[in-house]
Formats: sequence, structure tokens, C-alpha cells
Amino acid sequence: MKWKVCGMREMDNIQEVAKAKPDYMGFIWAEASPRYVGEDFVIPQAVLGKTIAVGVFVNRAVTSIIDLSQRAGFTWVQLHGEEKDEEILALKKAGLTVIKAISVADKQDVEGLGLAPDFYLFDTKKGKQTGGTGQRFDWDILAAYTVGKPFILAGGLSKENVVEAIELSKKYPIYALDFNSKVEIKAGLKDVQKVREISEILAEN
Repeated sequence: MKWKVCGMREMDNIQEVAKAKPDYMGFIWAEASPRYVGEDFVIPQAVLGKTIAVGVFVNRAVTSIIDLSQRAGFTWVQLHGEEKDEEILALKKAGLTVIKAISVADKQDVEGLGLAPDFYLFDTKKGKQTGGTGQRFDWDILAAYTVGKPFILAGGLSKENVVEAIELSKKYPIYALDFNSKVEIKAGLKDVQKVREISEILAEN
């Protein structure tokens, strides 16, 4: 099972988390987020090693994302806004791999999705806050997902439920697990010990 640690920001923390060798690491370019890295942030590729960097955005212009990908150094993007298929396809045409995040509260949220993204990411529907809720949605809702494209599971994932999430992949096309607020000391700063423990559980399962 592949896994991702999202909402990274502090350089020393990035370096320590990278040692646990997550498959992906997410960096947020959304000013409203407490995990916003800032416009001048550059992905520390030498630190990440084989970990793939993912740029995370909310309703940002396609041209801006493409320009930033070239300057900051990422080839995967994760979209959390109301991005349309034509925007997703334009990003893919530019050579970017696109994850489209879907906020989930009931089965209607996962029904009738299109084929434009490379992956979906299902996260817990939130209120007015920006960023993770630390809560999981009802995973039984996933039975209504019929598109068949692999997806990333997010929302309240921690070492306490990671084995259950892995078991879920026997029923649904889960590509990776996404960890954020449940492995944090504070927004943007991950608890390295918790990340290591999750790495060990994933390696054993």
C-alpha cells in the first residue's frame, strides 16, 4: 500500500519525515491553509529522495499551477476546489499527474464522477475550515463509487485505523493512504514518531 504525508512545510521536519520513505509528500499552495508553504517555496528534491512531491491547490489558475510546478519542482498536483474537467485535462497535457479531491459526506458525493483525473482523493467533507478535519467519513459510502479509477483515501487516518484501511483495499481500488492532521504536533509540523510507526505498520501489512 502506497502512502502520502500531506501538509509539509518546515524544512527540518520534511527531512525527518522523508527518512520514513513515504511514497508521496504534499505541499500546500493555498493561502487560506495554515499549512501554506508560501509562493517562494521550492521542493527540496535532494531531501525527498524517491518520495514524489505533490503540489496542493484550491481553485488556482491552470497557468499559475504549471508555472509554479516548473519553478518549485513538482510533477503531481492535487486539486481541492471546483476545478472543471477542461482544467484537469490542460494540466495533464502539460505533463502533470492530477489528483482530484472530493469531499465526502454521503454516497451522492462519489456517484457519477468523470474520468478526467488520474486519481481521485476522497476526504471528509468539512465546514468553513480549510484543511483536514481529522475525522474520517463513513467508509461504507465507498460502495457507491463505480468509476473504477484508483483513489487515495484521506480523512482522519492514523496508526489506530491504518490496518482497517488496508483491509478496505480488498474491496475498493485504493491506490494510497493520505495522512495529515492525525500525525501532527501542530499545523504543518508532523510528529516524526507517529509517521515512523505508520511506516512500520504499512511495511508489515
